[in-house]
Amino acid sequence: MSTYTPENRLAKTADLLFSLHRSIERLRQEAEQMLERLACDEDEGGSTPRIAKLESLIRDSQKVEKTLVEQSEQHQAAAGLDLDAARDEIEGRLARLRASLGAEDVSGPPQ
Repeated sequence: MSTYTPENRLAKTADLLFSLHRSIERLRQEAEQMLERLACDEDEGGSTPRIAKLESLIRDSQKVEKTLVEQSEQHQAAAGLDLDAARDEIEGRLARLRASLGAEDVSGPPQ
C-alpha cells in the first residue's frame, strides 16, 4: 500500500485529466462523424431530431473539454509549487511566532 504524497496526488490527477480529455475528445469526434453522416442522410430524408441531439452532445463535449483544459492548466500551475520551500517558510514563521509569544503558546515543537 503506497502513501499519498502531494506529488503522487498531482501525478494521479494529471493522468486522470489526460485520460478524461482523450475520452471526451474521442466521443466528440465520433459524434461529429455521425453528424456528418446524418446530415448527408437528411438530404435524403434523414432524422432532424437525431441531428439536434448530436449537435447538443458535441456542444456538451466541447464544454467538458474546455473545462478539462482549464483544470489541466490549474494542475500544471499547482505542480510548479515548491512544497519544501512552502514548508520552510511556514516553519520559519512559526519559529518567529514562538519566539515572540513564548514556546508554550504556539502549537508544534519549538525550534
